[in-house]
Amino acid sequence: MKFRSQMLFIVSITFSSSLWAHSGATGIVKERMDNFKESKASMKSLKKAVRKNDFDTVAQEAMAINQWARKLTTYFPEGSNQHPSEALNLIWQEFDQFEVRAETQIKASEQLQKAGLGKDAASAAKAYSDLAKSCKACHDDYRE
Repeated sequence: MKFRSQMLFIVSITFSSSLWAHSGATGIVKERMDNFKESKASMKSLKKAVRKNDFDTVAQEAMAINQWARKLTTYFPEGSNQHPSEALNLIWQEFDQFEVRAETQIKASEQLQKAGLGKDAASAAKAYSDLAKSCKACHDDYRE
């Protein structure tokens, strides 16, 4: 019982801290934070789907990420870095490079969708890895 109480406490803290991170966000900052949250959920679903060869989910979630990646840069207009944004100012200083990163995510998600539609487990695993790397690389450079 003690373990269950501890786990409940940890889950509560984790959940409330994620809500707190977005509290106060409005306008385009809130919209992009919400889209990133959905993208993160898609990545979790993709990880499971790739492992289980659930190709329908792979294709569907890859398409969702692709749609977000195609509009991602439009959610970073100049002057949209107010609190609680986690974006680094470097995005606007290197916006051309930021757009290249978005294009990398678009291509990786297209490859993953293609692998899902083709029911190709090996290609899906590689494409998922490439997609995850593209997300991480952008976060490493452009997110607090």
